[in-house]
Amino acid sequence: MGVSKNKAGPRRAHKNSLFTRYLVLFAALLFIVMAILGTALIVILNSYYMSSTKQQLQNSVAAIADSVEDTLIVQDMNSTYSVEKEMVCKTLATISQSSETDVFVCDVEGNIILCKERAEASRTSGGFSQCSVHDGFEIKSNLLSSVYQNGETVQKVHLMGQKYLAVGKVIYSDGEIIGTVFALADAGAPSFMLVFLRIFLLSAFFCLVIGYICIYYLTKKMVTPLRQMSHAAKCFATGDFSYRIKTEGFDEIAELGKAFNNMASSLDAIESSRRGFISNVSHELKTPMTSIAGFIDGILDGTIPQEKQKYYLGIVSSEVRRLSRLVVSMLNMSKIESGDVVMRPGSFDICEKIVAILLTFEQKIEEKNIEIKGLDELGQCYIAADSDMIYQAIYNLVDNAVKFTPDGGCIEVLLQETAADVSISIKNSGRGIEQKELSKIFERFYKVDKSRSLDSNGAGLGLYIVKLIIELHGGNIRAESDGESYTCFSICLPRQYKSVYKKEKSTNE
Repeated sequence: MGVSKNKAGPRRAHKNSLFTRYLVLFAALLFIVMAILGTALIVILNSYYMSSTKQQLQNSVAAIADSVEDTLIVQDMNSTYSVEKEMVCKTLATISQSSETDVFVCDVEGNIILCKERAEASRTSGGFSQCSVHDGFEIKSNLLSSVYQNGETVQKVHLMGQKYLAVGKVIYSDGEIIGTVFALADAGAPSFMLVFLRIFLLSAFFCLVIGYICIYYLTKKMVTPLRQMSHAAKCFATGDFSYRIKTEGFDEIAELGKAFNNMASSLDAIESSRRGFISNVSHELKTPMTSIAGFIDGILDGTIPQEKQKYYLGIVSSEVRRLSRLVVSMLNMSKIESGDVVMRPGSFDICEKIVAILLTFEQKIEEKNIEIKGLDELGQCYIAADSDMIYQAIYNLVDNAVKFTPDGGCIEVLLQETAADVSISIKNSGRGIEQKELSKIFERFYKVDKSRSLDSNGAGLGLYIVKLIIELHGGNIRAESDGESYTCFSICLPRQYKSVYKKEKSTNE
């Protein structure tokens, strides 16, 4: 049972393939179009054929009627031989042969007395013999009545089991009806109609072949990237985001392929970030926990003397606080990224916040003999934002500045304002950041270890959280450094609160 199902699956997939569907649809449309077009052409051609045949028959019977009227009289309207009748029969034979019709002359009772066959019979027998072709013909009374009543008639009749187009005309002599002339043409499908039908069917066949080739290459061009996308999706499901789709052209399929590749790049970046995040978190948690466990085990088993236990307990306390800061930072980062953070915007003086933050670092600033510049130029500058979150962002920047400013260095605070936004710059002296690392310092857990090795206790989340907070308020942050003597962080905030998260959330919904 399992094998039969597996065999049936590909067979169904082949029957329902895009190529098969398009080919069936094209064949159906071709059949409908060709049927409509063929029917219309056949009707038009048949109408034209019948019209031209009718006109030809009318001309033929009119010519014969005039010839008989000029040649025969009432007494001659019989089947006996005369030279005049022989001439009429030869004329009938000529006209019948040239027009592919059957033209004959009848007496007033509808008996056929002159026809093309009797033109040959008169030479051999000296008189008109019986006609094997027309003796069995029976001109119906309704046909005779119509031609006698109207002087001429055009009808479709059945004679000897065959359908004909019959055109009749009355023959007069001295104003008296002496007979009739009839011309019969086959009312069935003309021979050229069959030729036309063959050509039409042959054209339809070649159109189907050309359509098959075109649809094959068209569907191949469409299906190839779709199959690549299917393979890529399977690769993505296993965690492999390296597969890329080959795109050509600028149509919708190519745009879809490019979008798929962009998605793959984004997923790859997210996966790399996730792995890096887990690795960094594991490292940041493992280091202090290892230290804590080692010191506590040393105290418990007596390895650490009692007189040094207080010192090592202080180290343990420091590591615990470091873990606490890391957890709080990760929680804040998670809330901001997920949009769960509750914003409480309000108007406040941002200059007052900057002064208050600098006062919290007063002890460290005095210990390192750091000079603070720009405070005397700060006045009052009110903005609408979440006061606590802006406080945390500026606090992180000042904390970095104080931490990496060498003894005897300086920190400069600069504030510029316009009607629309406020720009705050915090510049510290000391060894800066290399240009190649400036674009990475706002990433999670990123540390500039080589140039800023003093940061041994940081988790690398401070600047990332600052970036999240500033962008959450619709602002931006940038970093500048010459790599040798200074580093400057500048943030730009709009005066009026703009919740970027709310806009994005509403757009996604």
